[in-house]
Parts: sequence; structure tokens; C-alpha cells
Amino acid sequence: MTSRMPQPAVVARGVYQLPTGRKQMASHVYLVRSGQGWVLVDAGWPSAEQSIVAAAESLFGSGTRPAAIVLTHIHPDHAGCAPALARRWSVPVYVHPAELPQAAGTLLDEYASPLDRRVLRPLLKVLPEGSMRAADMTDLVRPFDPAAGVPGLQDWTCVETPGHTPGHIALFRESDGVLLTGDAVLTTDLNSLSGLFSGATRVSGPPWIATWDWALAMASVAVLAGLRPRVLASGHGRAMSGPTAARQLEEYAATVGAGADAAAALQLPPIEYGSVAATRMGGPEVLEVVRRRLRSPRRGEARVRVEACSVSAVDVQARNGLSTYPPAFPFVPGYAVAGVVDAVGPGVKAATPGDRVVVMTEKGGYAEYIFVTTHPMMRISSALDAGDVVAVALNYLVAHQTLSRVARIRPGQAILVTGAAGGIGTALVQLGRLLELRMYGVDVPAKHPWLRDHGVVPLDVKGEEVIGALRLLEPSGVDAVLDGTGGGWTDIGLAVLRPGGVLVEYANPGSPASTLRLLARAIRHNLVPEGTRIRLYGTTSWRLDRQPLMDAWTTLYELLEARKITPVIAGRFPLLEAKRAHIRLEGGDVVGNLVLIAEGKSRAET
Repeated sequence: MTSRMPQPAVVARGVYQLPTGRKQMASHVYLVRSGQGWVLVDAGWPSAEQSIVAAAESLFGSGTRPAAIVLTHIHPDHAGCAPALARRWSVPVYVHPAELPQAAGTLLDEYASPLDRRVLRPLLKVLPEGSMRAADMTDLVRPFDPAAGVPGLQDWTCVETPGHTPGHIALFRESDGVLLTGDAVLTTDLNSLSGLFSGATRVSGPPWIATWDWALAMASVAVLAGLRPRVLASGHGRAMSGPTAARQLEEYAATVGAGADAAAALQLPPIEYGSVAATRMGGPEVLEVVRRRLRSPRRGEARVRVEACSVSAVDVQARNGLSTYPPAFPFVPGYAVAGVVDAVGPGVKAATPGDRVVVMTEKGGYAEYIFVTTHPMMRISSALDAGDVVAVALNYLVAHQTLSRVARIRPGQAILVTGAAGGIGTALVQLGRLLELRMYGVDVPAKHPWLRDHGVVPLDVKGEEVIGALRLLEPSGVDAVLDGTGGGWTDIGLAVLRPGGVLVEYANPGSPASTLRLLARAIRHNLVPEGTRIRLYGTTSWRLDRQPLMDAWTTLYELLEARKITPVIAGRFPLLEAKRAHIRLEGGDVVGNLVLIAEGKSRAET
């Protein structure tokens, strides 16, 4: 080795610590001898490859290679050069099964730490695409069974320590009390300014800003304290040995309230939940069921057990990358859910466990559990059907707001609705009947019988014929056109409006550029005094003012309880079978709404 490279230090028999990185940002890897071979525990920062190889050869001989690389968790300062070393040495990289979803190197909502949410995601939105490349090692990592021991280290046991990440592990050699903690416990305090700058040796918890589930992390601290280690070697900080190690670990556990009860809770089988993620852009085949370890709600979060979720055209469009705000893949679709609050984090006052709620999620709803922070949430009656609730939450909300708030329709007026037998269309029809409107509906001929049965004059989907028919039926023009095609009917809509009438565009135009073009056209058109108007509506307007949404929900759920509106549900699918629902929706024959129902909540379509 050259003198500039860090030197491995002995922390226990056959255990060598090697720092990677600089100063307080340094993270440690461990080269652990076992029998005739050795194992690398963690792999440091991406730049550490040469120093790790040099340290290994100084300890075990030229050309040496380990039996395996074992990662305590997949964070860039602990797994950074694992791919390069695995390929160089032709050895496997082993991780806890719960770490596998992170192997692609992409930011996942389910695994997001405060650092991800507050720093990395905002950066990704403003930096040029590709400037923060993901380190994908899905082809290299292998899961191992923690109960079966540590790969390559027969005299060590695996201690499951979730919290910092879902599948974090520590390694313990019971014969002499050596504990490799990764980031489950540190021997330097990275959570205080004094510890960060001084680097003083003292037991502390994981860095909170990069920790996935703090409550679970503290339970893991209690588990490690119960081992009473004689050597404490962590991912950051100098190794500690002797009675001081166990004493400081026990004192820290007591300080943060990580006692025996917390450790006992961690021994219960972990709760997993399923979600349906769009793994990449494409057709329904890209929707895959993903299972995650359920975490505790963070400060300001309410955890909701989902009963039902809406299935909408917006979900399908987002899956195909067609959106004003295109999602980052992989992502979990699902715009609105109904469910029951089962836990809340510190500081939550708007909901308590047991409350039945409706939530405007915008995405993330195709899951058995969701976490709610700032998105609109309202208590609802326990007597309401979950499928009806989610249909009202989104489609009836759009219908109500476009009629009353945007178009300002009055009883007895005339409207034209495009896609009149779809999810939003059927909602417009039912609300329009309450206002005794004259209604004309554009949709495919197969859906015309439903429209006639509900007091709507059906019109063909050919624009020229719609214009001709309405000039005969409404010579002075209709009062409003409600267009759900994303701008595809703008010219026709304007042609059939009366003077002073309004065209409401409420659907997703398909891209940021299309949205801007539609907005620009509306601004230009509306400059003409006393002419027709174009107005745009989107549910995301709640971010500017949520009160109109909450008021609309209050009105709509009162109408639902009174059975003055009855959502048209064309199909109920099991929550984790969203792929089937997308196939059905794209078939084009759906009248009304499709919903996803949690297992055991309601009869699902077979």
C-alpha cells in the first residue's frame, strides 16, 4: 500500500476496520477473517475500491478475494463500491431480503428518509436528467436468510436491526462479544453539532436525516443493548472495547426510551403490506405487486389502512408517461382512497386511530397502507360503501367543481358533456339531473342506452355531427361544454356555445407542453370581451386553497348518505389486481367507475 492510503486497524481477533471517505463523512468497512478465508462487511464510498483492495492484500496476501461481500444496508456510503468489487473479485453481494428494492439505486417512496424527501428529490427536479446517476446492482445482490447465519462467517450471527433502513442488519460474534453495528448504532454522534465537528467517541443512534423509521431504529438499539457487547464497531466512529462499550450502549438505550418492551416488540414477525407499482413506462404489464415492510408513521403522518382506491384515466395516463407532472418510475398509482387510520405520528391532531377517512392521494393509493401528511383528508361515515366513497372522492369532486365552481351552472340550463358515460361523465349526469339540466352527451354508441335511460340526449363522437345536431336542438347554443378529452374538443366546444357560455377543460392534456398550449389558448381566447370563455380545472388546485375541495366533499358525502347520488360502479377488483382493472379500463367499454377493494372489505369482481 502507498502511505496515502488508509491503514486497516485491528479491533478484535481477525476483525480489521478500514475507513473510507474523509473526516466526519468517513464510513468504515470491516475485513473479517473466518477459518481459511475472509469476508468484506460493507463496501464504503464509491471511491474506496483501491484502498479496500490494497488493505485486503496487505492482510491476506496478493490476489486475495473474499468469500463474500455482506452489506449491513444499502446506502451509498456503505455499498458504494460493492458493484465494482463484486465484479473485480467475482463474488456475490449478500443483503437482507428487505433491502432488495433499494438495489436499483432509485428513490422509492416506501424507503424515503428525510434526506431523500428534503434534499435529493428537490435536487432531482431541478438538475438536468442523468446528473445524479443511480448505482444499479440488482444483478449482483443476493438475499440471504438471517436465521441461517451470515454468508462466509460461520462463527457469527445476524441480528436484524431494521429502522435505519427496512433490512438493516448487525453482525455479532458471541464467543468474544464483538458487535458490528453498521449504522444501527454509532460510536460518534452525527445528530448533534458538537458530535459532528468534534468526532468524539460516544454511543449514539443512526443519523436521523438518513433514517427510514426512527421508532423502529430505537427498538433495534434496545435489541443491541441486550447483547452487552465487549467490542462495539460501527459504521462511523472509532471502535469501543471493554465494559465502556456495553455501559454506554445501555445508557443510550435508556436515554431514548429503547427498553425491553421496545426490543420485545421488534421480535414480533414484521408486518408486510402490498402495493402495485408501475415499474417503468408502458402498458398494464408494467404493473407489479411489491411487498414492503410496514413502518411507523413519522412526525406529522397518519397511517391509513386502505379499504378502497379509485381507478382513473389519470392513473393510466401517468403509467404511460402522459401527464402534466410526469411521475418518476417506479411509482405507485392511485388518486383517492378510503380507509381507516390505524396509527398516527407525533404532532398529528387532525385524525386519531379508528377514524374512517377519505384521502386525496394523487398517487400511492394502490397499496394496503398509505401515509398521509399534507394531502386532503376528511372523516366519513362508517356506513358508506368504500367503493362509493372513492368514486365520489375523485370523479364526483371533479363533476361538482366543474359544474358549480368553474362553469357556475344554474338550474335548467343546457350542457354538453364529452365522455358522458365515463367515471366523471356519469357523475356529471347525476348531478345535472339534480339541477334539472338539459344534457347532451358524447360517447361511443354502445353507451348510448345508458345515457338515454338517465335523461341525456346521446350524440355521436364525430365532431361535425355534434355541431349539426346541437344547432337544431339548441339553436342559441349550450350554456357550458364540459370536456374530458384534455383539449381534443376545444374547437367543437366553442362552436356549440351560446354567447357568454363557458368551455371547461378538466382533463389531463398529456404533457407539460400540451398543458401550456391549452393555457395559452385560454388566455388569448378570454381576451375577447363578451365572448365565450375557456376555463381550466384540475384537482391539484387544492394546493393553493383546499377549502373548496373540503366544502365539495362535505356536500357530496351528504348527498351520498341521503342516496341522492349513487355512483355507477362497473367493476370491483381486488386491490392488488390493479393490472386487471387497467386492462378493463383501456378496453373502452366501461360505463361509470372501476374501483379496487381491499381483501375482505367487499365483494370483488371475479
